[in-house]
Amino acid sequence: MATLVTRVLPFDAVAGLGGRRGHVLVERSYMVYRRTWVIVLSGFFEPLFYLLSIGVGLGKLVPHITYAGDDIRYTAFVAPALLASSAMNGAIYDSTFNVFWKIKYARIYDAVLATPLGPLDVAIGEIAWALLRGVFYSSAFLVGMAAMGLLISWGVLASLPFS
Repeated sequence: MATLVTRVLPFDAVAGLGGRRGHVLVERSYMVYRRTWVIVLSGFFEPLFYLLSIGVGLGKLVPHITYAGDDIRYTAFVAPALLASSAMNGAIYDSTFNVFWKIKYARIYDAVLATPLGPLDVAIGEIAWALLRGVFYSSAFLVGMAAMGLLISWGVLASLPFS
């Protein structure tokens, strides 16, 4: 991913500004979650189960919603909100409890800060990984929505970069 120079030299010598090696922490998180992929996969199923229970189960009791002359099923009405919550939950889980665990119990940041990485690198790397995890969850949920036929408009794809 990065050259050997950017991994070895202190960030002041390479960039002068710092915060240029957050991708190393993203790479570390990827290497860790390669072995524990079930944890990441479980984050996809949570909003899908909500969609099936609330959308399909409760959707039988709620009549179709009429908007601009079109009838919209309750499941299709609830699905975009669950898409947003899946993206939010993916980022929140990774940036709250996992960061706490890395600070308090695993002491990962003590080891990381003993390398040429600085606090800005750690912050950028952790934020980038949390955002990538959120985008993964929302993308996977969007595929699930498409498989269930809940995409009323393909304009929902425009929401993907913002999730």
